[in-house]
Amino acid sequence: MASDLQQTLLRISRKAESLTERYNALYQAKQEADETIDKLEKKISSQEDEIRILKSRVEYLTVVTTAIPNRQDVALSRARISELVREIDKCITELSE
Repeated sequence: MASDLQQTLLRISRKAESLTERYNALYQAKQEADETIDKLEKKISSQEDEIRILKSRVEYLTVVTTAIPNRQDVALSRARISELVREIDKCITELSE
């Protein structure tokens, strides 16, 4: 009886050690995954900022380099210039307050 109890306790102890080791391995893997996620989220954010800047540059260059404008290009250029003027006016208003 005591032998069976001792064997049972030994088995339980081994299982507990095994579970602890697996938990620690999973915890370490989770920490590494969290770090990777943080790095990737920062990279995505920086790439989104870069995309926004590049789109703006393309739009400005399109407005500036329209050599033979058609009606649609002229309308888009005027709309973009009007938008930029409104933004400048807003900034001037905010600065003067």
